[in-house]
Amino acid sequence: MRLVALVASLLVATAAQAGSPPKLDINATCRRAQPLSGGEKSAYRGCVDDERQAQKELAKLWSSFKASAQSNCLEVTRIGGAPSYVELVTCLQLDKQAQEASRENKKSLDLPGGPSSTRGTGSTAD
Repeated sequence: MRLVALVASLLVATAAQAGSPPKLDINATCRRAQPLSGGEKSAYRGCVDDERQAQKELAKLWSSFKASAQSNCLEVTRIGGAPSYVELVTCLQLDKQAQEASRENKKSLDLPGGPSSTRGTGSTAD
């Protein structure tokens, strides 16, 4: 019975996460990135500004991404301990583009003048 309750609580937590974008600590992320820029304060400020902009974009677009992509990209973004909204948005957009490209690739190409339009007509080149 305890196992059922545990599984149910995990499912509820996962469903709640899928409904709204995650909360990431952008200050910690940008502090960790600051040494890479030589410790410049302006680099930290730029990082925070970029993260806030990405957070706003993510809030608008979150529901347009598949739950599996949300979960996978969030997992990837958290690798290394400095999760980033910029990285999360990029991952989700790349996933969506890959899905769209896959759908396009599955469509058959039936272009006018292609091999199928001249087949069986008996025409020959002069």
